[in-house]
Amino acid sequence: MRYAKGNLVISAERDIPLLRQVRNSRFITHVQLFEFSKLGGFDHDRDSFNWRLRRLRTSAHISICPDGQVSGSAVYQITKKGLTVLENFGECAAVLNSNTENLPHLAQVFHALELNAIHLALARKNLVAAWQSEIEIASYNTISLRPFQKDYDAIVDVWLNDRKARFGLEYERSLKSHKHYSRIREALEAEQELDSILYITVGTEFLVPLVQELGSTKKRLFFTSTGSFVRDLLDTEVIGPGAAPCVFREHL
Repeated sequence: MRYAKGNLVISAERDIPLLRQVRNSRFITHVQLFEFSKLGGFDHDRDSFNWRLRRLRTSAHISICPDGQVSGSAVYQITKKGLTVLENFGECAAVLNSNTENLPHLAQVFHALELNAIHLALARKNLVAAWQSEIEIASYNTISLRPFQKDYDAIVDVWLNDRKARFGLEYERSLKSHKHYSRIREALEAEQELDSILYITVGTEFLVPLVQELGSTKKRLFFTSTGSFVRDLLDTEVIGPGAAPCVFREHL
């Protein structure tokens, strides 16, 4: 980033990827953002990264969430000023833009941070070929002639040796009503763009009721907990179609 007097000059190579990651994550910790920066090849030097983030905060392109610290790490979200800059660089999102009335609510913080943790766990092992966030999926669904039937938490392309496999990812932090899951079942049954969908729950105690609610769908659904997936990734033993245990990798 270079500066004219009194102005902040945005770097397309360094700043835009950071702003895009903050937007697509909804919420992200300082530690997570630095790791994404390193894995993406945008900035490997912590001092340089800290300086860059400090400038983006001071210029109000990103903000720190009030009382938003997780394990001592600040939690960031994009601002409307940051969204405007992204749009000026051609990085537009239909569902979260500079005209959006309300930015993501703080109630979504921990859901977003857990999704980041799942993304990073796969990325550390060089398994991620592509990751579409809910922001990107929802934006795509608003304009596509062949939308997905649901705004998934993510759509993930992973490497399986020399080939790629795709699955929809849903992360459940709490159980919903039976009526809510009935609507989800209908959406999943109608899904034509994805063959496999992985449900990851915050704890193992959610697995049985979630399988009971959704396991009868004809769509290829798989279920596991966050702890198991972050530890074993594609080799996680999941509950598969018909509630039978299987290794996730073998069904992609």
